[in-house]
Amino acid sequence: MNRLNEKKYLLSLFFISVVSFFSNICVRTADLMEARNFITAREMVKSGNYIVTTLNGNLRFEKPPLPTWLVAMMMKITNNFTDEWIFRIPVAIVGVISVFFIYYLVKYLTKNMVLSFLVGFIYSTTFMIIKVGNESTWDFYTYAFALGMITFLVKGMEGEKIKDFIISGVFLSGSILSKGPVGIYGLFIPFLMAHIYIFGIEKYRKNWKKIIILLLIGIGLSSLWPIIIYLKYHNIFLEVLKKEESTWMNSHKKSIFYYLDYFIYSGIWIFFTISIYIKNWNEKISDNKKYAKFIFLWNILVLIGISVIKMKKKRYGIPLFITSSLGVGNICYYFYITTIERLNKKEKLLINIQKIFIEIILVGSIGFCIALFLKEKISIIYFLVMSILYLSLLVNFILKLKKADITKEIVIWSGLIFLIINTTLNGLINKNLIEKHSCGNEYKDLRILHYNPPKEEIYSKNFGIEDVWRIGKKINIYKEGIELPKSIVFFSDLPKEIKEKYLVLKKEKYINEVNEIVEIYFLEKRGD
Repeated sequence: MNRLNEKKYLLSLFFISVVSFFSNICVRTADLMEARNFITAREMVKSGNYIVTTLNGNLRFEKPPLPTWLVAMMMKITNNFTDEWIFRIPVAIVGVISVFFIYYLVKYLTKNMVLSFLVGFIYSTTFMIIKVGNESTWDFYTYAFALGMITFLVKGMEGEKIKDFIISGVFLSGSILSKGPVGIYGLFIPFLMAHIYIFGIEKYRKNWKKIIILLLIGIGLSSLWPIIIYLKYHNIFLEVLKKEESTWMNSHKKSIFYYLDYFIYSGIWIFFTISIYIKNWNEKISDNKKYAKFIFLWNILVLIGISVIKMKKKRYGIPLFITSSLGVGNICYYFYITTIERLNKKEKLLINIQKIFIEIILVGSIGFCIALFLKEKISIIYFLVMSILYLSLLVNFILKLKKADITKEIVIWSGLIFLIINTTLNGLINKNLIEKHSCGNEYKDLRILHYNPPKEEIYSKNFGIEDVWRIGKKINIYKEGIELPKSIVFFSDLPKEIKEKYLVLKKEKYINEVNEIVEIYFLEKRGD
């Protein structure tokens, strides 16, 4: 019976996580970080050199290559160098796998399949986890692989099988090859401190030889690429390391309290996320006191660890959403197995706040569709389908709570409703709230060039890396006095010396995805 239940839980998590991580990989265009990854991957495949990483033809060693290798693999397999959703498939797959990492981590720690399922369910329906799991950058990979390392380390110490330590070592190398020691610092070291403090060091002592093997494999595999680069480009590599050190110390400096609003980005689980910091209550409601203390301490250590680093960005808070999923899962498990009559006043207040929050989100979604329809942003058919869907969810939710156990239903409905709304509305929100207002149809869409870049070499005096991705090929930096080919394409404003030496055969204006006007000049050298 337990095996049948576990199969049901695992299949449910697989379906939910596929919807979470795959449903929105095509709704947005590449940002700066993705553009860097995609360009580097494209140049890997075009040049056949998968070791020496370049960006717009220039050496770039700031980021380890594993996420770029995965994108390059998709380009190579599909022979596609333009469709961004294809290049997000690897990160979406890693997202699905990470759901099973966290499921099995909880199972190894607690032997409780229902709790494990709820944690996986919450993790895969947390807003920020889904968001970074739809972005083909370096950040999510490093933490997902660090989570895999932790899961197999715990499994190895439980079963004492060498293969689990070997697999853990492979994931350690994957984490380091994704973004250096970031995942180890942000997730693993806090885990290690909390785990040893709560559960003791005995299992580590007992398996110390296997742990050394784990470390040798992880550090050994992850050292191969930087060693090769160091030997071939000694000075450049050292300069990059100094630059990265300076960046982490001086760029994006924020207050030590920067991440204290992270619970907002947990989406539907915001109120439960706040509640995980009520330590005594969390321990009281938990069947496994040690586990409750462990996840509380792990979460606190992660928060402290990433807060003391000067450089901060919202996506750098990914480990907080991983550890918070464990804490929220513990709270939701209590509500899942406890009837409303057995709750005290404060617990009833929390569950009723969640109920009202769900209803507000559903009503707000209907209102959003009405607003878009009135502004003629969506068709009447789309408006009717979405409105009927959200209204039926609202009615079913209210009716269900009258007939069933409110606490259990609210836990499940929270995740499912967020998943449905995120899947159906994310594209519209991205298009209508994040992007700028349209400039009309008087200009060509720059994606025309992205899919069919000009054959001539492209030059420009002023461009960004996103422009290199948008235009579909390398943009050469123009410097006065350099010898140029007979026929060229010039991106952006023409310098005076180019006007003197070249005839403008054609000038075209394009608009990019953020509604910036771009001028493209097709030029031919004047005759002597």
